[in-house]
Amino acid sequence: MSLNYSIDCRCCGTHTDHRVATNLRSRPSSAELLRHIDTECAIRCPKCGSRLNGSYEEFRSQIIIEVCD
Repeated sequence: MSLNYSIDCRCCGTHTDHRVATNLRSRPSSAELLRHIDTECAIRCPKCGSRLNGSYEEFRSQIIIEVCD
């Protein structure tokens, strides 16, 4: 199963796509995945360098998650 997600930076509007292979056995919802977001380590925009995950709410407003089989 893979996890596709995209982040739209609120600062500069840059759209970045990511794909991560997971070992999840069941299909989680986006809300379940977002509960595990780490706000300690910074995720930065590749273009402007602004922090995308300063808080859970801020990150949630910028990310779109798609779970694929």
